[in-house]
Amino acid sequence: NTAFVLMLLFFVLKAAKGKVKINLKDTTIAALRLLFVAAVLSSVLSPFPIESLNAIRKNLLYQIVVFFVITTEYRSVDELKPVFYSLFGGFAVLSAIIVFRHGHELFGDWSIMPDKRFTSGYATFATFYIPLGLAYIYSMKEDKRLMRLLVFLVALEFFLTVLNNHRAQTAAIVVSCAVLTLAARRLRLLAIGAGIAILLGLIILQAKPGALTRYKTLLTPSTYTSNEYTAWNNRLAIWSGTLDMIKERPVLGYGYGWKKIDYAAKDMGFLEKWKEAKPETYGYFSKGNYGSSNPHNLFLQILFEVGVIGLLAFLVFWLSLILKAVRLPSSGPKLLKLALLAVLVSYGLVNIANGLWSEAYGNIMLSFAAICVVLSSEAQRGFSADG
Repeated sequence: NTAFVLMLLFFVLKAAKGKVKINLKDTTIAALRLLFVAAVLSSVLSPFPIESLNAIRKNLLYQIVVFFVITTEYRSVDELKPVFYSLFGGFAVLSAIIVFRHGHELFGDWSIMPDKRFTSGYATFATFYIPLGLAYIYSMKEDKRLMRLLVFLVALEFFLTVLNNHRAQTAAIVVSCAVLTLAARRLRLLAIGAGIAILLGLIILQAKPGALTRYKTLLTPSTYTSNEYTAWNNRLAIWSGTLDMIKERPVLGYGYGWKKIDYAAKDMGFLEKWKEAKPETYGYFSKGNYGSSNPHNLFLQILFEVGVIGLLAFLVFWLSLILKAVRLPSSGPKLLKLALLAVLVSYGLVNIANGLWSEAYGNIMLSFAAICVVLSSEAQRGFSADG
């Protein structure tokens, strides 16, 4: 909180001096403005205005300030290198802490570790850091020692992610990195990566027999049609209930923030409707605690929170960044194209069963979006100068 207040104060003082230049006509910035307006309007008109406006203060406001600080403070990839190093270094430190703190415990069940302060959510955040790290390795010409270190860290992080035993996150990383490697035309590395993955699998099986059993379900067709624990793990019932609530307030939703969804289910009379008709849905949403339930799907969560208007703004925001990358000539910088491809493929896959657009993950995604804006602006200035 202190760091955010200082950053906000610094930004406001700089803006007051006229040193902050924001291109309000930029499609990405226009979409972000629309998303913010939709979130505020949805929250003010929400059945839960206090909770919703407080969620904006804690999450969306922070993300927007970080976005504009990055887009106004940095102008080139060289200036952004400390930001990249901070991102990679922070996750590397977390990985090192996990290794040295837990040691052989990592080959056991992470869910029953006595101290989960560092391991909780590790695989989820790896879905961002690993694809971004690999895109950076493919795109940038850095000191060989630094690149070798980055390769080692990406391999270590993937190893820990597999041990964490989260199917969706691991699958998202594998698919995004494979797509990235194909796009970068590193076919030889793709073959090497597959070999390393097989080797890691054999090592894990040797140290932790049965560890990969859960991953085998990804190859079973029933995994994608069943509501059992080994398949969608009750998410079909959760999505059904969330859709019921969305249909009641489709345009503006229930206000920014997902943690009030149990309150909405109870106060809006949905629990009574589900008790007999949808017992699994009733069982999930009847906990009645703030933050104990969530929609478990990004699009459904955004629709629940800020409605169709907010979802459209969110989609336009990311689509505008994709168009910025696509419109760059083939001779343009690789980092923007490869990083955006890798991160968004991973983000899309992991959010089939999650809703990662706020809190810590939302912060790093908006930071990444700001980095993409800076890279795009630098490329456009370069081509304008050449022309």
